Amino acid sequence: MKKGYGMAHIGIYVKDMDVSRAFYENVLGFERDFETDPEKMIHLLFLKTGDLTVELIEQPNKVRTDGPVDHICIKVDDIEAAVANLKENGIEPEGEIRVMPGIYNGIKNVFFRGPDGERLEFNEFL
Repeated sequence: MKKGYGMAHIGIYVKDMDVSRAFYENVLGFERDFETDPEKMIHLLFLKTGDLTVELIEQPNKVRTDGPVDHICIKVDDIEAAVANLKENGIEPEGEIRVMPGIYNGIKNVFFRGPDGERLEFNEFL
């Protein structure tokens, strides 16, 4: 892995946020790290244990095609350089780099696919 890259989180679609929250917190010992306001945007809950973060995604009306594990997110220091590296290697991102000020203290993100179709994401924390 290139310098400046690291694991950010694994995104998992859930059917019922309350049930999944209870499982990850009470059974597995994860702790709440960050949660979005479902009144303002999609309901995301980031739970952490040690160096592992899972992002629970509750979006009841979305047709899921990637299975319950939606994506693996890679933390980068410079998202523009990371995307340039993808393009140099013939990999086109799925859309443009987005700035999302409502997650943590702001992130930039972009999605792309690995060689077997796995959905990956880059995050740069602002």
